[in-house]
Amino acid sequence: MLLEQPYGVYSDNNFFTSEADALNALLYAYDPISNIEYGARFLFNLTDIPTNQYRSYNKGLETGLFEWDVNPNTEEILYFFKYCYLGITRANSVLENVGSMTNISDEARRQFLGEAHFLRAFHYFMLVRIYGEVPYHVKVVQGVQEAKVRFGSLPELYDLIIADLNEAITLMNVSKQQGRADKVAAQALLAKVYLTLASSKETGAPGYEWVSDVDNLFANAAETAGQVLRGQNTYGLDPNLLNVYDVEHQADGKEHIFITSMTREGSGFEGNYSQLPQIFTIGLPNVYVANTLTGDGGVMPVIQPGQQGWQYYRVDNEFYHSFDDNDLRKRLMVTTIYNADGSVLANWSEDNLTSSNPTLFAFFYPFSRKYTDPHSNSHRTSANLYLIRFAEVALTYAEAAGPTDEGYYWINQVRERAGLDELPPGLSAQQFKEAVWDELTFELAFEGHGLFELRRTNRVLEEVTNKPVNEEYAYFFPVPQRELD
Repeated sequence: MLLEQPYGVYSDNNFFTSEADALNALLYAYDPISNIEYGARFLFNLTDIPTNQYRSYNKGLETGLFEWDVNPNTEEILYFFKYCYLGITRANSVLENVGSMTNISDEARRQFLGEAHFLRAFHYFMLVRIYGEVPYHVKVVQGVQEAKVRFGSLPELYDLIIADLNEAITLMNVSKQQGRADKVAAQALLAKVYLTLASSKETGAPGYEWVSDVDNLFANAAETAGQVLRGQNTYGLDPNLLNVYDVEHQADGKEHIFITSMTREGSGFEGNYSQLPQIFTIGLPNVYVANTLTGDGGVMPVIQPGQQGWQYYRVDNEFYHSFDDNDLRKRLMVTTIYNADGSVLANWSEDNLTSSNPTLFAFFYPFSRKYTDPHSNSHRTSANLYLIRFAEVALTYAEAAGPTDEGYYWINQVRERAGLDELPPGLSAQQFKEAVWDELTFELAFEGHGLFELRRTNRVLEEVTNKPVNEEYAYFFPVPQRELD
C-alpha cells in the first residue's frame, strides 16, 4: 500500500511563526468583505434594493429582493451569513494566536489584535442588523463537536460588539491605510452602534425592547463620534464631492475612514468577479459621463470603452426626484450620456422606458456614478466599497447631539458640500432628527445603508412605498435554514 507523507499543511498550530504570518492571517480576515457574496454585491441586495432607492421596472428580477421575495433559502440570505462568519472565524484565529507570538513586535501585535477585534465587531454588527439573533462564535472551532454553537441574544451580541470596539480603540493608533481599519474606524463604528441602539429603542423598532438608558446611549454616540470629528486631523470632509467617488483620489483622500482596496492592477478576478462599475451602469457600451458635476470639464468613460453595463441596480425615478434640484448629490445620478468626442449621446427621460430608439430604451433610469472606473479591466476594477465615511460620522454626531450648535454645525457642513443652504434655526428635536434622517438618505444612497437606516428608526413600512414589503421580515431577515436544521 502506498502511504503519502503530507508536507506543507498549515494550521493555527504551525502557521503563526512570524510577523508576516500574523499579517497574512489578518488580511485573510478582511478578505470576505470584498467578495460578491458580502460587500461587493449582496450587501447592496439586502440593504438598498428593498428600499425606495431601486425598482425593477418589470425588466426581470436579478434578485427577488426587488419585491421582498425572501425566505430562509434565498441566495443572499445564505451566502451573506456564510461570508460574515468566514470573517469572524478568521478574526478569532488572529485573536487566539497573535497574542502569544514571540516573533513579533509589540507595536505590530497591538495593531493586529486591534484590527481583529474591529473586524469581529464589524461582521457581527452586519449580522445583528440583517438577521437579529445569530450564533455566538468567539473561539476557533477545534473539532466537529464545537461546530454547532448556540445563538446569542441581541443584548449579548451587542455587548460583544461594544467590548470588541472598545478594545480595538485601546490597542490601535490613528494609522490610515486603504483596506484596513485603525483607531478612528473603531471609534466611528462604535458611535454608529450606540446610535443604532438608542434610536431603535426610542422609535420602538422591533427587537430592541430590551435597550435601556436611551439618553446615555445618545450621549455615548455623540461623544464617540465627536472624538472622530475633533480628535484627529487625518480624516475629514472632502470639500470636493466628486473626489469621494473618484478611484484615483480615494487612497490619498481624507473622506474614507474604512474602504476596501480594490485594484484593477491585481492578479486574478479582483473582488471575486465583483464588477462594481458594470452592475451600476445602464446596458449600453461606450458610455461617457461628464468629468465634473457641473458638466464643464470634458467627458470620461464610465467603464473601459467597449464594455457594457448590466443595468442591475436600477435607480427609482421617484427617488431621483426626491433630491433638491440644487443638491450636487443628485448629479451623482447620471441623466446625460456622451460620445467619446463630448457630443451628447442621449438624455434620460421617464418616457425612455417605452421608446423605440434602442439607445433611449436602454437609458430608462438615471444611474449612479458612485462606482465609476474609466479604466476598469474586464473583471478587475479599482472601484471600492465605501464602508465608513467621515460624512456619516458627522451625521451620526448631529443625530445624537440634536439641535445644538454643534449638531447644526455638522449637518450643515454636509449640506454645504452638497450645495444646499443651512437648515433653518429653531427646529424642534424631532424636526431636527428627521432632517438628519433625510440627509443620511441622500448622502449614503447606493452605499449599502438604506434598510439599516429604516430599521433602526422604525420606518420600514412607512417609507418603502414602491414595492410590497414582506412584513414578516421587515425588521430582521430569516437566518439560513441550514443553521436551524
